[in-house]
Amino acid sequence: MLTSSPLHVPEWDQVVGEVSDLLSRLIRIDTTNPPGNETPAAEFLRDFLLKEGFDPVLLESSEGRGNVIARLTGEGKKRLLLLSHLDVVPAEPSKWEVHPFSGEIKDGFVWGRGALDCKGLVAVEAMVMALLKREGFRPRGEVIFASTADEEMGGGAGAGWLVENHPELVKAEMLINEGGGAGFPINGRTYYLVQVAEKGVYWLRLRTRGKSAHASMPGVGENALLKMTEILEKIGRYRAPAVLLDVTRDLFKKFAGGGLKSWIITNPMLVDRVLDLLRRKNPQLAEFLRAMVRATMAPTMIKAGTKENIIPDECEAVVDCRLLPGQDMDYLLEQLEKAVGTLEGLEIEPITQSRGTISPYKTEFFRKIEEVMGELDPGSTCVPFMVTGGTDSRFFREKFGTLAYGFQPMKVDIPVDEFLKLPHGVNERISLNNLLFGTRVLYEVVKRVMK
Repeated sequence: MLTSSPLHVPEWDQVVGEVSDLLSRLIRIDTTNPPGNETPAAEFLRDFLLKEGFDPVLLESSEGRGNVIARLTGEGKKRLLLLSHLDVVPAEPSKWEVHPFSGEIKDGFVWGRGALDCKGLVAVEAMVMALLKREGFRPRGEVIFASTADEEMGGGAGAGWLVENHPELVKAEMLINEGGGAGFPINGRTYYLVQVAEKGVYWLRLRTRGKSAHASMPGVGENALLKMTEILEKIGRYRAPAVLLDVTRDLFKKFAGGGLKSWIITNPMLVDRVLDLLRRKNPQLAEFLRAMVRATMAPTMIKAGTKENIIPDECEAVVDCRLLPGQDMDYLLEQLEKAVGTLEGLEIEPITQSRGTISPYKTEFFRKIEEVMGELDPGSTCVPFMVTGGTDSRFFREKFGTLAYGFQPMKVDIPVDEFLKLPHGVNERISLNNLLFGTRVLYEVVKRVMK
């Protein structure tokens, strides 16, 4: 039996300085996607891992689209993958308190685009790898670190590319990724959400056509823009039927605490009434939970017209649709038709399609996470949940059947409604306390899972 041989016990007061500096430096490397250009960040990570005694591999799916992989190898067949991504969404500096690519440490937080999504996890997982290497930990198998490109645009140049072109480097039975881990205080108890499922991502381009004319005589033409706005307004008002998967039922039961409350909130006919009541107190949390129980359709972009005084004869819009595991394009088109009344005259072009995925959660892997959380935050509870967005975990669930959990441990140490706005939002930041907490938790989880 192989166990760790402690040559170095982490000095956590020093670790928080290391991991926060690592994150700050990563944020300063602008990896806004598009275009991505993740290679400079991948090179930075490669150099960090080299100094820690690893033999990292840097692979580009195309010029500038870097992915970095490192491994800690022992004896045995188990494989645990620590996954993260290097790219970030755009940020508008004029709206921020600090520059989004400064990585400034202020008021006990590291500020910048990617602090939460997902360079914070990159830094934490890299730090965990370094700590394990320093102490001479020998896993029963392999702990793999992979930080990839392109997650924010679908992952095709990152995790998806690695899974298809270099499966031998990233195939694993278990995986820890972004998508969960936040601890929400509810009714006096902290509930840590462990992401075990995610919705499918379907982007649609809608197109309406009309007849151009001089804008001074609007009745002569047929305004494609007006046609589209009527359609988008209907989509925005539509609410698809509530469907509660087992993972969502289990989550709601934990929140409700059993009894009649659990029955009410897990009843598809009543769940929206409960969430409407919750919305009066906490609108962000209510809508966060509401998106877990149904397919959603959100118009996000519109384009029409060639000149100020010409009635547009064509209009395009993009609708971001998120479907529950088990739902597909046929279901989406059915809901779209119910929303707008008829699809006649509306051109529909799929931009991207990825089905929702789910991993079992009544497992030893999940129990190890619960065990660690119970020790490092006594009285807390881990609950499985489905993230409403998409992550790179889906590639591994679909290709390898990987047991994939989204788990970046952190305590919600600012108001919940503000916290939920931070990923992809203005003034994105993560506290130094949470960087340290996340590092300690994942360090313990990895050791217990892989000993």
